[in-house]
Amino acid sequence: MSGVETRPPGRPRSAEADEAILRAALELMAADGYRALTMEKVRERSGVGKATIYRRYASKEELVAAAIAHLNSDIPLPDDTGSIVGDFAATAQQVLEGAARTGALTLMPRLLAEVVGEPEMHALFSKHLVEPRRRVVRVIVERAKARGEIRADVDTDVAIDLMVGPFIYRLILAGGDESAVSSPVDLLTTVLAGLSPRA
Repeated sequence: MSGVETRPPGRPRSAEADEAILRAALELMAADGYRALTMEKVRERSGVGKATIYRRYASKEELVAAAIAHLNSDIPLPDDTGSIVGDFAATAQQVLEGAARTGALTLMPRLLAEVVGEPEMHALFSKHLVEPRRRVVRVIVERAKARGEIRADVDTDVAIDLMVGPFIYRLILAGGDESAVSSPVDLLTTVLAGLSPRA
């Protein structure tokens, strides 16, 4: 019968099951690391049947890739506030609020350190965990250059490192305790003294 939409055979995917699986994988990696993660542990924590998990993800690596990509679903480009501090503050707030829900602040350094010597997994984590955040900060830096807030000759990727790196470094030293670390915006105002145009 024409004009009638047909559904593919099989049961529809459950959004609740998808969310539970990915959340369980992220929570387990934040707590115990990548190497300790198993599909069985994900099954136990998510409350989802093993067959349901394997219908979605054929391997641990596929599941981890999807879970890491899921972390970046709520990192939009910030509206142009008219200043680098305003843009960065808006982004930092969004990232920190999301990280509070997912444990991403401790997850990122833990995972990157854990897969040293495993090029494929390191590349996966860099692509899905690090680069999406750098992409947002890259836009902020380019806007700041266009406004004249940052010198045009400053390498954009170096600027990103200087803006984000001190916070990550201090967070690692603090054992992942965000409350023991200066805010990203406070650190940025210090960094800007070296990035601003010379008089």
